[in-house]
Formats: sequence, C-alpha cells, structure tokens
Amino acid sequence: MREVVAPKPWPFDEAAVGLYRCEQKGRGVLSYPAYLYGLLAAARTAQAVGVNAVTALEFGVAGGNGLRAMQRHAQVVSAWYGLDVTIVGLDSGGGLLPSSEPRDCAFALQEGEFAMDHAALAPHLEGIELVLGDVESTVTSLTSRIADGDLPPLGFVAHDLDVYRGTLAALTALGALPVEAVLPRVPMYFDDLSGYPYTTQTGERAAIDDFNQVSDTRKIGRVENLEQTLGGSAHWANWPRHVHLMHVFDHPAYNAAERVAHADLRLRDTSSGR
Repeated sequence: MREVVAPKPWPFDEAAVGLYRCEQKGRGVLSYPAYLYGLLAAARTAQAVGVNAVTALEFGVAGGNGLRAMQRHAQVVSAWYGLDVTIVGLDSGGGLLPSSEPRDCAFALQEGEFAMDHAALAPHLEGIELVLGDVESTVTSLTSRIADGDLPPLGFVAHDLDVYRGTLAALTALGALPVEAVLPRVPMYFDDLSGYPYTTQTGERAAIDDFNQVSDTRKIGRVENLEQTLGGSAHWANWPRHVHLMHVFDHPAYNAAERVAHADLRLRDTSSGR
C-alpha cells in the first residue's frame, strides 16, 4: 500500500507555514494545533501594526490542558516573532452553571460538568493568570483592564464555554473594546460547533450569529475552507472549520500590510529562538 504523504501548506499563509514547520519538527500531531495557528496569525497581524505584546484568552479552562498548550505555543511564537503573550484563562471553577436559557442546551449539558480541580491545576499555571467566576461578570472586569492598558491588546481567543449565554457575554465584552486595545483582526477558535447537541440555533454558533447582528464595525467570520490550505495532519482535521476572525473594521490600521509568506520562508529554529 502506498504511503499517503501529507501535503505542504499554502505558502502565502504564514501561520499555516509555521504550523506545518512545528508539526514536522516534532514529528507528530501537535497538541491543540488551533491554538498555535491562532497565535501565529495574531503574531503576523501584530507585526503588521507594530504591536509587540498581545493578550491571549481561553474561556472554559476545565482541566487546564488547553491553557498549558497555549503557553507552550506562545513560547514558540515569542521566539519567532519577539512577541510577548500574556495568557489569561477564565472559568467558573465549578463546571457548567445552571441555566434556563434553551440555547444553552441544558437538556444535554448537565450542571457541574467540566468542573475544575483547582488545587491540582494551580501548580502548573506559572506565568498564567486564572480568573474564576461566572464569565458574565468576570469578562467585563477583564476587558476593562485591556481597555485601560493594564493588559496588552487582545490578540487571540479560544472559546470553550460550550453554552450560548456565556459565549455571547464574552463576545459582547470583547467586541466593545476600543480600537487601541485590540488587533484589527483577532483570531478566534470556537471548540463547540460540531455534533450533537449543537446546531445553528444553539450554543456558540447562535452566540456568534447574535453578536454579528449588533454592530456594523465588529463582525466574526469563519476562515473559509482553511483546512484546504493547511499542510500536514491539519489538512484532514476538523478543527480548522472552527477557526474564525473577529474583524475590527473601524480599526485605523485595518489594512496595514501583513508580511507575505513564500515557498522558501525560513522560520527560525524554535529550540534556540534564533
């Protein structure tokens, strides 16, 4: 049987090239590749607009595997781009909260699921800030810190809250950030868009649609057919269909030219940071 060779990425997406290089270097499928792709895309945009530090968020931490993977990926991005990444995780701490909102799918997602073992997780979160509480309350305080400059501009967001209400609260607060506190395009990964009980009318997808009805200058759109342009195992994966961008159309540097990758792009060695 002939071996199936993974395709190379489309060379004009620098984030795709970086993702491919990391997988080839590690000789295996990466952990949370969507987080690495999102951080690389954020770094590309940050470089274009002259930003040297960004904030990366994860909504829905649970066991903390995603947050720790984000930290590892941020180290790679920092070595390649010289970009400082401040990582913040937000979680209720007690799993899914009770809800009477039908679009939260409480019929299938039970209260208390995905609870965090904070005592076990805390020792592994050095250099990461963890914000506990109902996201409908905590996200407003967090975005105030970003808007005030206490945290760097928003660069990347991973959404893993499962439910409609919390996701919409997060998107509403992030979408209200002033232009100086956000990149012109913010990569967003939505974990819960596929399979039962999620539909176009429930959960994170419904939250995205409702967010898009509110403003003409802040819109969230899926990166269409991303998997077709990615190399390695990502070419056949489902996660690229969950990658979106929050467009900040009123950003004064929205059209600042991004670096264009090419076939002989030389990304620096992650082991040395050179």
